[in-house]
Amino acid sequence: MRYINHCISKRIVEIAKAESKAIALENLLGIRERTKGSKKFNRMMSGWNFRELASFIEYKAALQGVPVIYVDPKETSKTCPKCGNVSRYNRKKQGWFKCTKCGYQSDADRVGAINIAARALDALGA
Repeated sequence: MRYINHCISKRIVEIAKAESKAIALENLLGIRERTKGSKKFNRMMSGWNFRELASFIEYKAALQGVPVIYVDPKETSKTCPKCGNVSRYNRKKQGWFKCTKCGYQSDADRVGAINIAARALDALGA
């Protein structure tokens, strides 16, 4: 896993540097307690060192002058990025998001990423 985390972090920082962007990360304290899944999924997740990946990103980003912002991930995958509606019913299907208010639809991970980016921009005052 250590090698994989090095490769992932290197690529993330390279892209951010090339595009003059900051890197937004979820504050993942307590992630193992919040995730529920199959035995296989839980086993895989317990072996993944999120903190290690974040630290690799942090130190590589610092060397390249790329800012790293941590944001609270709470309800990022249940919040509509178009109208701001927050509802657990926006995620009736695990991998799909459909807003119960405005009808916006997208992949749930994409919605979460959009909302994390928006929170990072708010934190930067952009």
